Amino acid sequence: MNRNILITGANGQLGREFRALVENRERLEGADRYYFTDRETLDITDKAAVERFVKENSIDTIINCAAYTAVDKAEEDVELAYLVNRGAVRNLAEAAKAYNVQLIHISTDYVFDGTSHTPLCEKDAVNPQGVYAKSKLEGEEAIREIAPKGAMIIRTSWIYSSMGHNFVKTMLRVGSERNEIRVVCDQIGTPTYARDLARAILAIIESDNKHDEVKTYHYSNEGNCSWYDFAQAIFEIAQVDCKVKPISTHEYPTPAKRPSYSVLNKDKIKQEYNLEIPYWRDSLKSCISLLDLKEVKQYKIGIIGSGFIANGLAKLLLQHPDYRLSGVLTRTDLSKRTDFIKPEVLTNNLDDLIGSCDLIVECSGDAIYATETIDRILKADIPVVTMNSEFHVTTGSYFVDKGLVTEAEGDQPGVEAILHEEALAMGFKPVAYVNIKGFLNENPTREDMEYWGAKSNLSLEMVTSFTDGTKVQIEQVLVANGLGACIAQEGLLKLKDDDMLHGGTILAEKAEEMGCPISDYVLSSKLPAGVFLVVKHDEEQVDALRYYKLGEGPYYVLERTYHLCHLEIIKTIRRVLSGGGVLLNNGADPKLSVAAIAKHDIASGDQLKKAIGSFDVRGEAVHIEQHPNHVPIGLLANATFVRDVKEGQIVTFEDVELPESLALDIWKRIADKSTGKGAL
Repeated sequence: MNRNILITGANGQLGREFRALVENRERLEGADRYYFTDRETLDITDKAAVERFVKENSIDTIINCAAYTAVDKAEEDVELAYLVNRGAVRNLAEAAKAYNVQLIHISTDYVFDGTSHTPLCEKDAVNPQGVYAKSKLEGEEAIREIAPKGAMIIRTSWIYSSMGHNFVKTMLRVGSERNEIRVVCDQIGTPTYARDLARAILAIIESDNKHDEVKTYHYSNEGNCSWYDFAQAIFEIAQVDCKVKPISTHEYPTPAKRPSYSVLNKDKIKQEYNLEIPYWRDSLKSCISLLDLKEVKQYKIGIIGSGFIANGLAKLLLQHPDYRLSGVLTRTDLSKRTDFIKPEVLTNNLDDLIGSCDLIVECSGDAIYATETIDRILKADIPVVTMNSEFHVTTGSYFVDKGLVTEAEGDQPGVEAILHEEALAMGFKPVAYVNIKGFLNENPTREDMEYWGAKSNLSLEMVTSFTDGTKVQIEQVLVANGLGACIAQEGLLKLKDDDMLHGGTILAEKAEEMGCPISDYVLSSKLPAGVFLVVKHDEEQVDALRYYKLGEGPYYVLERTYHLCHLEIIKTIRRVLSGGGVLLNNGADPKLSVAAIAKHDIASGDQLKKAIGSFDVRGEAVHIEQHPNHVPIGLLANATFVRDVKEGQIVTFEDVELPESLALDIWKRIADKSTGKGAL
């Protein structure tokens, strides 16, 4: 008999394992068709949509792998957690009953409170402790209430896979970046390899053991361990040199309470379906072996932004054998984006992008938008490569310990960071980090900017921010904060010089006078586009450096007279995926910011949609401690002025009303820390 099998949550770990088994031909004998759906292809919170899908496709089996699984976030996102974990399950159960469909629903060990000390049976009392746990239990109860014929509820625990985002992959990443990590040792349960669970469910469907009533089963791998034991085993099997320090749950508080003991008794499912369940360490070895395959892996890369940089990077990724372009997040109308290299990869849904990527490149150029997206991406444990200096100098410091986020090589700050690494490796001491700027007009006309924007194929905002100096101020503040430098003066020196060594020596002498390296730029229409470092070396290397044509000293120039932006991002992508870590961020304790300076008198009541690249304000480097109330130019968007601001004046928070945003909240924390009022 042919079967039509619906598998919801196809982009999750279990759903992806089902797809892998099916594609590898581990499918049911005579199975007609599998329908793998996600939120976009079938919204299971829509009852009518569920019933229509089941009816039109003659579904006879539903395997519900979909769930809201963000345990801690559920404490705040209560409505959505219940909508997915209870409401959607009720919809599936009602459709299963109406059309005589077998429903297999995946539940969780979190329905127990963790006070037991022996393996938990299906009939043991439940007592969920958090929103996630309670919503999952109410999903179970909805199935029992509706009672579709032959329905099964399978509780499982500690799911992991070679696909998706999970504890195993997080440990492997973190272990490659750190020498020591801390992991909870007093929560006991059993890891479950999602592929084992998928195989077991397929075997259950294929079996002749049928029943009419709703039944509950437990499934995990055999054995038990703590999270600490689990992490130790991961590093041992993968041969990762990272020490694991055991800590208590009390030392690692979380918004949602976890069960301290949730080992599941599997006797019932093993006996009724004659299943042999692998031991957890054996399955872990199998999973890690897939991650360690020597064949070339094609990493899935996503992009945020759809402008000049994003389009150029997309073209490169489409040609690269090591990477696959998974999607491009844009805020524009998809139906009108025929200009993009591959319009079909565009999406307006961040969750879809997160669910399909190994790494995401953020190049929107919008600090507020980037803050929102990067916050969600890092919570999903996906590394982020940026070409967005505006984000870093506005809110980037908040994220330095939240996950891996780094500025890319290609734009000037990333290139300066690469030169910094190379200089240190060769024994040089950096004295000045210098950007080369060809032209400066702090208050250009719209007519001129429209002309140059069209000529350069750049947006009006982008060409204006280059021309009025805002972009270079942002870039050199990021370099200063990220590489531990200072600035010679607020607004930078803006030194005019057509000779790198001559101008660099002036900057170096200023740095020596101040007692710290400085970040600045030289203004020259004759020098090539790029950056350079002014460096010193030990006396015993002077003769060698003279022989190498670097000059007489004491200052030397290390230059990169090109920056290829989107073409060089690929180098930072490779760096991150190979475990190379952060190239450049804004540092955890920034001293500098980029304030908004009025280009002309601004009246109370005036509105400003976006500051960077506008004809109303420009950006200048300032010390946060000296200007605690300044508005960073990256935050000045959709603003209403409530006081008059004179030309040349720094815009303060008393001058404007700003809409609430995560970026605004984060900046207030950064400013408080920088001025000694609080901590991040």
